[in-house]
Amino acid sequence: MSMNINKIEKQKNRIGLKQVCMVMLFIFTLLFSTSVTDKKAQARCCVCCPQAVLQLYHVQTVLVVTTAHTMAFTMLRDQLLSSVWWHMGVKPLLQQMALELNTAGWSQVAQIGAFIDGKVMNETLVDMQVHQAKIAKRQIPAVSMCKFASLNKSLAQADSRARMVHNVLNEYSLSRTLGDGGMSGATKALDTASRYRTATSIHCDRQSQGGEMVNLCSAGTNSNGYTSKDINFTDAIDSANTINLGFDGTISSLFNNTDTNPYNNNEVANVMAMKSFLYQNELPPRAPQSNLAHDVDGHQSKYLRWRGSVAKRTVAENSFDSLVGMKTASGVAGSAAYQAQLASLGASAADIAASTKAAPSYWAQMEQLTKTIYQNPDFYMNLYDNPNNVIRQSAAMEAVGLMQMRDYYESLIRSEMALSIMLDTEVSKEIDAVNNVIAKWGY
Repeated sequence: MSMNINKIEKQKNRIGLKQVCMVMLFIFTLLFSTSVTDKKAQARCCVCCPQAVLQLYHVQTVLVVTTAHTMAFTMLRDQLLSSVWWHMGVKPLLQQMALELNTAGWSQVAQIGAFIDGKVMNETLVDMQVHQAKIAKRQIPAVSMCKFASLNKSLAQADSRARMVHNVLNEYSLSRTLGDGGMSGATKALDTASRYRTATSIHCDRQSQGGEMVNLCSAGTNSNGYTSKDINFTDAIDSANTINLGFDGTISSLFNNTDTNPYNNNEVANVMAMKSFLYQNELPPRAPQSNLAHDVDGHQSKYLRWRGSVAKRTVAENSFDSLVGMKTASGVAGSAAYQAQLASLGASAADIAASTKAAPSYWAQMEQLTKTIYQNPDFYMNLYDNPNNVIRQSAAMEAVGLMQMRDYYESLIRSEMALSIMLDTEVSKEIDAVNNVIAKWGY
């Protein structure tokens, strides 16, 4: 069976080859044969042949060539139009050619696709590596950025404690002024005795009064670190960044110098004594109940006038209480970062301990975030960092700036209230003068 198929295939190939040869012969004949022309040939050099015979030969030659051309064209046309030539000759060859072209083409498609795949893969890998490098550059943390976070760690705690101390100081002063029972200000005599005892036992300067205080001051008052701090605002309040004033011990232990809480360290006595000297240094005598109840000698009107002056004094005291509250030791969590920042500025261990005390206050931490940190040359050197870390530092600085503006706003509110009280006091003098004139002339 296979032999027959091979014979048929060989026969088809011979027929196809024969047909191709005939086509090539026809094309060759068309290209190189002499064209038919109407111009008659003349043999001028032929002496022995008559002109008529030559003319006859020419006609016969033209006829033979024309007939051969016609037969060749007719045979080629019949071959082209023959189903046998197409189906057994040209079509199988075209199919074979198409198959070979198709096979060759598909064999190259995979290679071309592999090249395209490789190109896309390389470009993708390059893009991924570029983006990874950019992300790594953006996300690398900087020590300079961590400083803001470390110094800000206990700022909220410090702010809360500052407000608590502010309120406690206000309550203490008001209770003393109003003479609440159980307080040293319940009576004028008790308040005087209590304050004198504190002055001679804690704040007394043995060399003052020309040395006359030597026998009155308790032993060791000149070396306890609190000499005259009940009247020295600069030393006790203004120059100190942190005051150990936490109100975590009992009042008796604070005033009797037996409190062991590091947040207090006896500085509460300095603040309370200074408040008493600055505001309501001398308490007024207490009006008897019967006089107020029956309005003896206009006691009710005088009592109300006195309470009005106390209200104005609390507005003035509010600024002092707020300042002391902000300087109260509180930020335990941020103490290590605070001390490290001071050390980077060249402060000694003793200076750091004296400034930090138990823990930095809200005031001290804000001073670090808004002033001291920028006095260190390392801050400006650390700006040579990737742009994203610099942007993060800028955001942290803006956040600290907002907190500072909030403190500034609250300070302006306190100043505005103090100015309004001063204005009211001056206006009240003019009103009283006018009222006196009216009462005098009977209008």
